Amino acid sequence: MLKESAVVVSYDAETGLARVKCQSQSACSACSARNACGTASLSELNGKRGEHVFTLETITPLRIGQRVEIGLEEKSMLFSALLMYIVPLFTLLAATLLSTYLTESELIRAAVIVFVTALAFGAIRKYTCKLGQQSEFQPTLLRVLS
Repeated sequence: MLKESAVVVSYDAETGLARVKCQSQSACSACSARNACGTASLSELNGKRGEHVFTLETITPLRIGQRVEIGLEEKSMLFSALLMYIVPLFTLLAATLLSTYLTESELIRAAVIVFVTALAFGAIRKYTCKLGQQSEFQPTLLRVLS
């Protein structure tokens, strides 16, 4: 299970829904060369880009500002990475091979490749919206830290 600490932003006792916010940690914070590195400077420009807000169902009463630990199954993270990286890559390769057999015009080939890849991203987006509703793809409250 992947674990991350988060802060409770809101809690509704009637529905048992809590909104928590966690901050993505970058490797730049632990690097000794961060003062002379351009990547660290660029990551600071992003501001609040690394903040993530999740809604959790819990029976544990929580307070706003309380620190909690949330978790997500590795299986769901690996499957999400597969969908977001491997499927578009294979779609791009398949569209490239398909377009070579369809036409000799490079402009039409490029259009076919872009169109098929865009369709793949649209299908992935629609599928991930369905997956996001399933409980194994939702973070869970593991414990209250403070």
